[in-house]
Order: sequence, then structure tokens, then C-alpha cells
Amino acid sequence: MKRFRFFYPCDIAFAIALLLKFFSAGIWYFPVLDDHIQYGSYPLFPLSHVLFNIGTVSSRPFASILDPSFWGLFYHHMWIALGLICVLYFFSAVLLDRILVKHHVTVTPFLYATYLLMPITFEGSYWISASSRIVVGMFFATAAAFLLMRYFSIKKKRILAGYIALALLSFGFYESVMIFSFVLQIFVIVKRALNDKTKKTLLYLVFPFALALLMMLYYVLAARVFSSGSRASTFSLNDFGERIRSLLEQFVYIITTGSFRTTINGFWDGLKHILSSPLTALILIPLILGVSALCAKTGKKYEIRGKVNTCVPLGLAMIGLPLLPHLLVPDVWLTYRSVLVCIPGFCVLFAPIGRQLLKKHRSRQFAIFLLVALFSVGCVNELQTYQKVSKTDAVIVENVANALSEDVKNGNASAILVLPHEIIIPQTSYYKDHVKSVASSDWALTGAVRAKTKNNGIPYITPVYSLDGVDTDGKQVLYMDKTYQVTEETYE
Repeated sequence: MKRFRFFYPCDIAFAIALLLKFFSAGIWYFPVLDDHIQYGSYPLFPLSHVLFNIGTVSSRPFASILDPSFWGLFYHHMWIALGLICVLYFFSAVLLDRILVKHHVTVTPFLYATYLLMPITFEGSYWISASSRIVVGMFFATAAAFLLMRYFSIKKKRILAGYIALALLSFGFYESVMIFSFVLQIFVIVKRALNDKTKKTLLYLVFPFALALLMMLYYVLAARVFSSGSRASTFSLNDFGERIRSLLEQFVYIITTGSFRTTINGFWDGLKHILSSPLTALILIPLILGVSALCAKTGKKYEIRGKVNTCVPLGLAMIGLPLLPHLLVPDVWLTYRSVLVCIPGFCVLFAPIGRQLLKKHRSRQFAIFLLVALFSVGCVNELQTYQKVSKTDAVIVENVANALSEDVKNGNASAILVLPHEIIIPQTSYYKDHVKSVASSDWALTGAVRAKTKNNGIPYITPVYSLDGVDTDGKQVLYMDKTYQVTEETYE
């Protein structure tokens, strides 16, 4: 009997590439925006207060539970949390690959390169405020579909129970991941029914549909029960045509312009950073070239396979359907992190074309090497952006915290911070909230200061650019100069 083997050299090679993506600047994590609120401020409250009074459990319930109770444990050592997410990210790719290969779709090295390493995925996979929902959800989604596939082969009840539990978990982290998980489960069941040539297998469709209905019911009830409501409370079908147009425009922009800027422009900016320091160049250039060569050598043997009648419908479903939740809210707001769930679908969709273009080992080897090297340098640039923003935020937060009056610290007065200009750290591909400073909003700045001081009693600190029309009565007014120094005296 042939022994079941899970890991292969190509898997290990891309695992090393993924570690390089996240830790090219060292064993650090650079928190931004919501990180300070979810993992620094929320754990200062009792868990019940966060879940039910603030009402975070009303949306993405399983992610909301883990924020203060688990990820918050690592706030002062967030690199540990990043490492754990890195592991789940890698396993989600491996499990997805095994599911596709089992159903005669082989895109292994290119799935790994794009899904794990493409710079456009950096926001959704690195930023823990997002990755704790998207990546963790993707792991549960792929694990659930993998167990379902194994159940059809082994028929053991404990495997079926594990599938149901993981499928339910995958539905409670991120709306797009919920759809992705649903599509993957449907695919596994339908393909099994076609292979068995019996409609009886289709009865298993009851599980994904029942679990999806259960989660939708939860969202509807949460909208009425919890103080902050849920995303279901904002669902609307008004101006649906306009929303579709807006969604398509934003999606095409991100996939084309966003991908070009983060990858091509990001490569040049990443290369400039690497070459700016002899020590950095001495370390990163051999590492990137070595990892790229290793991925190419181990990945070239994977002949791309995939029939059009399988890859086209599955690929389109994996790309398009996870976008549907964005159509149900009043304002369509697609970001770089939003498309991470869609990336595997592109690999599946273009598998038949890749099969024709990359028939020879050498052509696949060159393509893999080029992609891994290009993406890795682009990710060095992305990581540098997070590092610069995070370090700037740390200075701002420390200076604001030190300047607060006792009245503000005791919760008896709020504060206003007058900024000299909008704080935008120069970056290759600035788009929406990628990557914003905590000084961009009252909730981000307040959350960061509360986490820094370990004082959730501090009222909101509101950043403004001018005091014109601002009510300052009974509020502490602080002024920040261009070097981020903060005092109660205005700067001329």
C-alpha cells in the first residue's frame, strides 16, 4: 500500500519564500491602524464587554472572539501572531492545491507564487487586522473542503464531523471567504457525484447550504440584538446596477493598475531599498535569488493540467462570487485585501492557457524563477512601507500620549490634535487605506493612544487640519509640527 505523502520539495521551497516575504526586515511585525485597537485596546476590556457591549461579535463572530482572547495576547510580540498566520497561510495553499490536483487541475507552483507571494496580496496576508480574518478563514475553508474530499474516500463519521465544524468556522471570519468556502465545498461534492455517476452524492449539498443559511440567519438576528448591529443591518439592494458598475471598476483597477504598481513599480522601489545598504544587499540578494532558484527547480516538474470545462466555470466562480458581499452594502469599498480571496481563481481560470504556453520544463522553470524573484522584491517594498508607517505612528502616538492632560487621561475631557498636513508616508501604491497612518482618523489615533497608555478611559482624540468651525470648548487642543512634536502651543 502506497504511503500517503503530504509535503513535497516544492511545498518546502515556497514555505521558505513565504517566510522571506514576511520577515525580510527581521523577526518583527509592524502594526498599523486597527491593530492597536483590536489587539492593544480591546484586551484591556472584559471579553464580554468587547463582544456584546461594543458588539464586535455581531459581524465575523469567530474572528471577533479571537481578537481580544487570542491574538491580543501577542500585542507586544506580534511577530509571533504573524508567524502563526504565516503557517495557516501556507497550509491553506497546500490544502487548496491538493484539492485541485485531486480533481485534475495542476497549477501548483503558480498557485503558490501568486496566492502566497504576489505583492497585491500583502495587505490581506500581512496586516494582522485583515489576515486574522482572511487568511485564518481561508485555512478553515480549504481544510473543510479537504476533509470533505477525504470523507468521500474513507467514509468515516469523525472526518465528516470535522468537515462540518471547520466549514462552520470558515463561514464566520470574512464574508468573501464564506463564499469561497461555499464554492469549494460545492465543487468537491459535484465532482464526486459526477465521478460516482450517482445523484445520491448530491445529497451532501445540504451541508454547505444549511451552514450558509445558519450564518445568514445569525447575521440577521445580530442586526437586531447587538448594540452595534451587524453588516446585515446595512444590506440593501437599492441602486444595484450602480453598485455592480462601481464594483467592476474598482476590481479591474486593483487587478490591473494596483497589481502593476505593487509588482513592477514595487520591484524597482524594493530593489532601491535593497541596494541602499551594503549589508541589506549582501543578505537579501543571495536569499531572494536562492529561494527563487529553489522554487523554480522544485516547481518545473509540475506539468500544468486543467480541462477548459472544469477550469473556466470553477475559476470564474472563485473570482467573481467572493465579490458578491460587497454589493450588499450601500457603499462599494474594494481594497487590496479584498482581492486576496480571488487570486487562486485566476490560476485555475488560466490553467488551460498555461498548459499550452508552458509545456517545456525550461519555460516553466524560467517563469517560476521570474515570478518568485519579482514578487519577492515587490514584497520587500511592501514590508518597508508598513515599517515606515508603523515607526512614524509610534512617534506620533508617544508624543500625543505624553502631551495629554490629566483631565483627558481621567476621561473628563476630550482632545483635539491640529495637524500641519495630512500624514501620508510616501509609498509606491497608495490606495484607499493602504497603508494609512493612525493620525488619519479619530478612532485609529484614539485606539493607538489607549493601547500605548493601557487606558481605555481616554475619550476620543480628534485629528483636524484647522480649528475653523471646530468646537474647542472644554477640550484640550494640541498642535503637532512637521517633525511630529506635540505641544499645547501653536506652531507658526
